[in-house]
Amino acid sequence: MSFASAAGKLLTAALLTAIVAAPASASEKLEPFAARQDQVLVIYNADWKNRSQGTSADQDSREIAEYYATMHTDPKTGKKPYLLGLSCRHLGKKHLNDWTVREESTDNRNGIVFRGKGTRPQNLDWVRDSRKVEIHISDPDADWNSLSIICRSEVTGEEKIVTPLMTALKMSGIPSSMNDNPTYPPAVIGKGRSIRLDATKLFAGTVTVSLKLKNRSGKVIRDLSLRYHDARDFAFSPVGSDGIPDDKILEEDALVPVRKFLDNPKNALSNGTLLKDHILYIVVVHGIPYSANGAFGIDHGATSNRGDHGNLASLEQRLQTLYYGWETLKPPIIPFYMAGGPDKDKGVINHIITTALRHQLTGIKWNPYMHPDTYSYLRQTKKPPEFVLLPPLSERREAFKPRMFAYAVSRIDGTNVEEAKRIIDYSLYASRYLRPEMDCRVRGGLAGTKSKELSLGERLKRAERENLWGNRELEALGFIVLNNTEHQQDQGLPFMARPAGDATGECRNEKADWLTAGFYPGGMERRVISHNGLNNKKAEIWQQLAKGVTVSAAGSPAYGGGPHITNATFWDNRILVRYLFRGRDLGECFLLSSVYVNWSTSLIGDPLFHPDLRNTVIDTNPPVAMGSLAVSFDSQPDKVTATVSTKLVDNPNTPEVAILRVAFDDGKGGVTTGVSPLYSRRPHAVVEGLRPDTDYTVRATLIDPYGNKSEMQALKLKSKPVNYPLSIIRRIGDELKNRTQSGK
Repeated sequence: MSFASAAGKLLTAALLTAIVAAPASASEKLEPFAARQDQVLVIYNADWKNRSQGTSADQDSREIAEYYATMHTDPKTGKKPYLLGLSCRHLGKKHLNDWTVREESTDNRNGIVFRGKGTRPQNLDWVRDSRKVEIHISDPDADWNSLSIICRSEVTGEEKIVTPLMTALKMSGIPSSMNDNPTYPPAVIGKGRSIRLDATKLFAGTVTVSLKLKNRSGKVIRDLSLRYHDARDFAFSPVGSDGIPDDKILEEDALVPVRKFLDNPKNALSNGTLLKDHILYIVVVHGIPYSANGAFGIDHGATSNRGDHGNLASLEQRLQTLYYGWETLKPPIIPFYMAGGPDKDKGVINHIITTALRHQLTGIKWNPYMHPDTYSYLRQTKKPPEFVLLPPLSERREAFKPRMFAYAVSRIDGTNVEEAKRIIDYSLYASRYLRPEMDCRVRGGLAGTKSKELSLGERLKRAERENLWGNRELEALGFIVLNNTEHQQDQGLPFMARPAGDATGECRNEKADWLTAGFYPGGMERRVISHNGLNNKKAEIWQQLAKGVTVSAAGSPAYGGGPHITNATFWDNRILVRYLFRGRDLGECFLLSSVYVNWSTSLIGDPLFHPDLRNTVIDTNPPVAMGSLAVSFDSQPDKVTATVSTKLVDNPNTPEVAILRVAFDDGKGGVTTGVSPLYSRRPHAVVEGLRPDTDYTVRATLIDPYGNKSEMQALKLKSKPVNYPLSIIRRIGDELKNRTQSGK
């Protein structure tokens, strides 16, 4: 199949998008769609050996996958997500236990192989294209009458002198900037010039171009001998010169096992539908590698700088396009301007021979599921989005079969099991209860009004009628929006960050700060910056997960072999919020609001997160503990610390999270308090500064995000005595002995 016919397929997909999408009218509304629990496949690392402190399972990755399935089991039908554990298929290698899937072959980063006559290039990374010989000479004292250019065929040995009369040669001024399509000004006396030559009009095959130029004093200022290759001598390669695919390990350890599971008739539904067609969303959990080589192991990037290119993609994006039919693509061989490179200090402009897949794969032609106005504010027209009545993902995917058949794939992760589980808990809670009133500041503002419930239905209609998007839509819906930072471009992020007083019960009309107080359930944030990658443990993504974010994103790698993050790398929050709050799943909204395919993007969140604001309600049920408080002490020579925890009664119909506020009363006027930092199904609070071997009455209060409270039964207990280390006891003994001997 030629690349042209493949492009035709992509164009068909784009046309289908236009056909099935219609602008919304005042009398119409978006058809809601919520995937069933059994339309999710959860993938975990069966080889993972790490175990978080305080968990009962033997390994974290499977525990999180099983927790996801448990929390998303339909209580009536018993339907639940499918689980698949991946194991390395290569004896003793454990390829899945690294942050990226390491490949044995890495020779196809440029996606081409030499098929011509003569000596093949030693390095395919900087193969200059003979169609695009280009040299810039900025010396104002150059004597252009002395310019000599000779082109020699390395196939036949024949030479030709290049003269100004040849149509193959173009002389002009130097462009102000270089890109894929620069503008060349006319040549001006006394200024530098650009020399461009299409050597294929002189010889076929590899050539050597020799250039010599003097200044007006007769001094040689350029003496170059440069080798260029004929693009017709190269072919696209899916595997590279060694014949081994550069994503072979990924295929064998991950992609093939997933395809086999989805294609296996034994796993089909009772009506014969294969899981391939039934599953809509794939979740990868903590323990699964963040990244792997992109399609064919070819470098890709958004700029002309080689440092911004890389061959890694996120594992999620590889799974997203599991059935895209990459193997049928035959992309053309193209010249590609690459900044820098060999002889750049001599004015040589390098246009390398490469494959069209070096370009970033963006837009509807590669992701036909995206909204047509995703990231429209970055385009030259900067037109506001249109609210389009898109059919559900399940219907649109049928229209894009077979070549653009995709899944929405996201990650549930954290530095430990609890952080990953919290994403699931928050998604369930916010799917039922997300409203502006969850923010204690909004509730405070409504305290004096007749109704404590905003008319969200009317507010949703107003936002559509006035075509409000991003932070303006969120404000119209009644949410408190922070002053947008420069990197968020009026996206309405961060969303649902908590004010500090929310945890203390002293809610004030103060600016929310997630770095201090974290997020309410349903909170969203992301940071579009180069170092924000999952492989960087100091990256903002890990701070956000530690502070209870429900939806976020990061690069699967920051540097380390991935393409450089761009300002369109993650989701467009304007698009995501518009459809998420009107009855579409987060999984579908991730596809709607993303422009890249085969990129380094990792989207964090539960794809079944479904906060349809037409149906969410205010939580009026106080949280209830499943049992009594659990208290443990840590006694140090200088302090005693207590950790107090409990678990909440919770079910799919009435999900619950709460903070735990604890007071230790010694009965003599001394009260020491502590509060859990974030809402949780398993809240725990740390109380410091207790006295050893002291009787305390412990009182605890559970408080949910809507301020509903319940008092737990008080406990009477004694703190542990201090157990001094033997070294301290010996030191004290030695000091007493010395004092006795000295008569003190």
